[in-house]
Amino acid sequence: MANPKTTEPTETPKKRKETVIISQFQYTDVLLQEVEDAWAMHTYKNYISLIIITLICAFFSWREASTHKMTLAVLFAVVGIGCLAAIIASFVNINKKKNAALKQFHDAYHGKGFEYVITIEGNRIRSYKDGAAGVDMRKNDIRGTFESERFFVFQLTGEQLLPLKKDAFVKGNIENCRTYVPQLKR
Repeated sequence: MANPKTTEPTETPKKRKETVIISQFQYTDVLLQEVEDAWAMHTYKNYISLIIITLICAFFSWREASTHKMTLAVLFAVVGIGCLAAIIASFVNINKKKNAALKQFHDAYHGKGFEYVITIEGNRIRSYKDGAAGVDMRKNDIRGTFESERFFVFQLTGEQLLPLKKDAFVKGNIENCRTYVPQLKR
């Protein structure tokens, strides 16, 4: 005897946008300084490969200069000098941006800072400064992440930094931040 086939109506659950992460804290000059310093250090680390290339080029330039392969030596020297110039220009540019951000923050908030609330809801990332809307972006606007002692920072398009204080989560935690954009390397 065959079992009668029962069909139950299948309901597709409504997709609710549930807030994944909420971070709320007072953002002050001291905290901004930590975030900017961590950003600069993260950026400097990205130049390690360029520094290694420069050293290799310098080595081969020195080594090849004494042989008949002068063309190769000149090529390596030009590449090495170009890399070194790019590194120096980047360091200067990073320090200028960092100092400008610190000065602008101090001038705008007179050392008092502001109440910072950051929410990540599904693919939306929003921030609020003293209750006023700030950043409103999507997950695909994240260009990278890095961490400092007290912060997990999303690097957004347009060179914006969105710091989440590690001990200020109202909802979610630091692990949620680390897994939010798993394909990005830190």
